[in-house]
Amino acid sequence: MAVLSKKAHDLDFLSSEFESVRFELFSSDELQFINCIVCWFDSPREVIASWKALQSIISVKFKPEARFSRWNIYLVMLCSAPLDIREKYVIENDRYAARKIVLDGLGSLPAIEKVEEMINIELLGTDLKLQAMPQPNSGIKLPIAPLIKNAPVDSTSKSKEKRGEIVNKLIEHYRQNENKEG
Repeated sequence: MAVLSKKAHDLDFLSSEFESVRFELFSSDELQFINCIVCWFDSPREVIASWKALQSIISVKFKPEARFSRWNIYLVMLCSAPLDIREKYVIENDRYAARKIVLDGLGSLPAIEKVEEMINIELLGTDLKLQAMPQPNSGIKLPIAPLIKNAPVDSTSKSKEKRGEIVNKLIEHYRQNENKEG
C-alpha cells in the first residue's frame, strides 16, 4: 500500500515568502506519484490572506520530476482555529496549481508525525479496513439459489429462453416473498 512520508526537499522558495509559516513536503514512496505540501498556519486570517499567493508560487516553482505527479499536487493547510465555512469552501474548490485541503479547528497545530498520519488518512484512506466477504461456497443458503442453479451462460436462443424463464421465476419468488423477513 502506498503511503505518504516526509521527504527532504528544499522549500525555501516558500519559506522566504511566508516567514511565519512552516512547510514540509510529503510524497509517496512509489515513484513519488503524489506530492503534498503541508503548511502550518497560526490563524484563519493568515490562511485566507496567503493561499492565493501560495498556490501561485507553487505553480511556478514546484515542478515534480515524475511523469504524472504534476497532476497530483496537494496543498494541505493546517490551522488550529476554524475557518469561515464559506472561505474554506472557496479554497478547497479552487483547483489551480494544486488540490487544496484545509484541516482547521484542530485546537493546536499537530506535530509532524500526527500530520503524516492525518494526510495519509485524508488522501489515501489508510484508516479504512478491508473486510473479507464470505466465499460463494461458504455454506450460506440463499433462497434463490435453486432458481438460478445451472443457468446457461452461452448466447444460443435456447439458453436465452431458459434465462428468461429463470428471470420470470425470480420475479414471482420476490412477489410472493417481498414482505417476509430473512
